[in-house]
Amino acid sequence: MPSDQHRTVPDGLSEGPSGTTPPPFSQLLQLKRQGPEPLYYQLAQSLEHALEIGVIGHGIRLLPERVMARELKVTIGTVRSAWAYLERKGILIRQRQAGTFIR
Repeated sequence: MPSDQHRTVPDGLSEGPSGTTPPPFSQLLQLKRQGPEPLYYQLAQSLEHALEIGVIGHGIRLLPERVMARELKVTIGTVRSAWAYLERKGILIRQRQAGTFIR
């Protein structure tokens, strides 16, 4: 692949020409399995926080739901609920056949 092209790396974040990749989502998104808040809400809040502090940028395509669920060791329903919550808040946009993106 030519060095001037972007590609999606296994952790779902865009890799630029420099070849550097950010850490996987499992390191960026913090979930407390025994916490009082539902996991979908923790996932949504963690993604929002990562966006606010600049660890994850706008326009990033997220991993497919099944892959994200596997990486975070949660059910696909947890990921779907978190993404639906963030979509209602206007943080994510889902495009059929293209993926889920951070606005």
